[in-house]
Amino acid sequence: MKKIYKGVMVAISVIGLVAILLFIFWQLQPSKKLNIYILDKTVTRSNRPEHRALVWVLNQDRIVGPDGKTYRVNEDYWGFFPIDLNQQLFDFKAIRLNEVDAYAAAYDAAYYADCYGVYSFEWYKNDAQPIRSSKVYGGLNQNDYLLLKSMKDMGKLIIGEYNMFSTPTNALMRSKAEELFNVSWTGWSGVFCRNLTPNEAGGPAPWMPKLYESQHLKPWPSEGKGIILLSNDGLVDVLVDGEDINSAFPVIISDNTGISRFGLISEIPFAGWFEFVVPGSNAVTPSTFKINTTQQGLQKLRAIGLTNEFPAVIQAKSNEFTFYFAGDFTENKVTMFTSKMMGGKFLNQLLEGKSENSQFFYKFYSPLMENILNSYINKTQ
Repeated sequence: MKKIYKGVMVAISVIGLVAILLFIFWQLQPSKKLNIYILDKTVTRSNRPEHRALVWVLNQDRIVGPDGKTYRVNEDYWGFFPIDLNQQLFDFKAIRLNEVDAYAAAYDAAYYADCYGVYSFEWYKNDAQPIRSSKVYGGLNQNDYLLLKSMKDMGKLIIGEYNMFSTPTNALMRSKAEELFNVSWTGWSGVFCRNLTPNEAGGPAPWMPKLYESQHLKPWPSEGKGIILLSNDGLVDVLVDGEDINSAFPVIISDNTGISRFGLISEIPFAGWFEFVVPGSNAVTPSTFKINTTQQGLQKLRAIGLTNEFPAVIQAKSNEFTFYFAGDFTENKVTMFTSKMMGGKFLNQLLEGKSENSQFFYKFYSPLMENILNSYINKTQ
């Protein structure tokens, strides 16, 4: 028994020593200062999943704030702040109109991770979950837009991500944001669903089958897996695996620009939410979503004005540091303490496993962000 105890203690000591050394080696790497304005209005969980992966990348790449300190996932952002989930207490941090110019000058870059916001049925857990619910906080507002516009006019890096254009963002702000990022939003979004059976693990939200059946006057396809499509106007449709699609996951395909400039692989599955957008003239699209549809599935998409190939990453113009990500790229499982260790990607993969989300993070999101950030830092500093 004593030998086992001694062996365990030795193993713990060795692991602790290795962890300390990896932290020291990480800390010895030269840091790069970048004052980045992170906006996340959709924070209903204490671990901040909608911008957690972004902060992980910043830390791992030794990108620090103007004070020389690493970014903190729970504090260094703007938007919705849950104070006590049980007591349903919250706060929010928002920019005022008279502060826009000052903050645009002070910040080097902006990343709008999620503008959708928080609704009553998500925050007040005792409420039922209706199809429509009142907003607690959210939507891209005038001041959010003006900050982006001012920073873009100064030639600074701005990045927008999935859920910037949908309700509760109003039509005027949506139109202005579309022009800023040089994209047109179709109003449709989609997500892979590994189990179409309602009320089961991984299944759709209860209101989706009800809405589908009321619109299509036929039963919800309750078996197998597929892609659920939702419109901002409340329409819903389903691409069923084996009928409408040949493989359930959409994939992101990167061209030579994406591979050579951003370090991406040619093809990667994507299991998160995505949206259908159309690039504007002179926009650069290094990466594209593709849904492997059957002829029936393609016809279903065309009937609602969509195609099975559409942009995933859009750069407004080749000479601008303005990017839009048409997918929920930042929501990835990451273990934050590994972000401050040499070889953090490998360690994080050991802890988080090799799911579709984790592979997307290692092989797509992380290299994409590293290359964008470092290219911008090298050019401006």
